[in-house]
Amino acid sequence: MGPPGSGKGTQAKNLAEKFDAFYFGTGDLMREEAKKQTEYGKIFQAVWDKGKGELVPDEIVEKFVGEKFAAIDFGQGVIFDGFPRTLNQAKHLEKVFTQKNEDFIVIDIEVSDESIIQRMAKRRVCADCGKIYIDDASLNQCVKCGGSLIRRQEDEPEVVQKRLDVYEAQTKPLIDFFNSEGRLITVDGEPSIEVVEQEIERIVHE
Repeated sequence: MGPPGSGKGTQAKNLAEKFDAFYFGTGDLMREEAKKQTEYGKIFQAVWDKGKGELVPDEIVEKFVGEKFAAIDFGQGVIFDGFPRTLNQAKHLEKVFTQKNEDFIVIDIEVSDESIIQRMAKRRVCADCGKIYIDDASLNQCVKCGGSLIRRQEDEPEVVQKRLDVYEAQTKPLIDFFNSEGRLITVDGEPSIEVVEQEIERIVHE
């Protein structure tokens, strides 16, 4: 967990690769649907096009994620990124894990709003593989796959602030919920990617 721009996507992908776990990036999956113009994709795109930083309704997300869950081997280990984002989604996830007799922890990456806004202003993303680049204007294409680097619609400054407002109102209550469940571990997300990665790996190893 963490606000938009906290680095949770980068950390989730690194962690999944390090521990050979399944990476479940809800945002990436949604953008893929939008790119294909599926029925789900059209719904997701309609929400994003409003430019208000709103979240896709819970019932749509839970149905979409539920269908994707069918292809996951939870025994392998799963790293979730972008789900859950509301209290209802959190309770839904907890129910899924209980049914599968599996357990999970929640890592909350804390970063100030000021740092988030500065990061997002410098962020570009590979249109093909989704690799994120911060503050590297010298690059014109992805070093991983050669894809074009773009600024995502949700990274525009006015949308970022709205997304932070939505996060504060809808997603932060999850912190209290998971904390009360004894699942929450907080990590300082202000240092470098490498420092944060080391701390998260230490937590997972424990």
